[in-house]
Amino acid sequence: PFTDVITDLENALDLQHHRPGTLPRHHAYLHQRTAGRIGSLTRLMRQAAITAITDGTERITKTALDAVQLDHLAEQQTRPTRRR
Repeated sequence: PFTDVITDLENALDLQHHRPGTLPRHHAYLHQRTAGRIGSLTRLMRQAAITAITDGTERITKTALDAVQLDHLAEQQTRPTRRR
């Protein structure tokens, strides 16, 4: 189901150079990065799309997704824990 949501969000993108099917291939990364939260996923993809438009690339890559800072809860979820 999470991959289906990613696919639906990707299909809604109106970016000139984005290749369909790119984002669903990163489903495991996206799930881990957003802690499986749909709200965090939509914010991540929206911000990456805005960046793609403003920088002229018109596509979303994993590198672009990595550069987006997410909400506090998602960022805390993905941080590695320190061993003591």
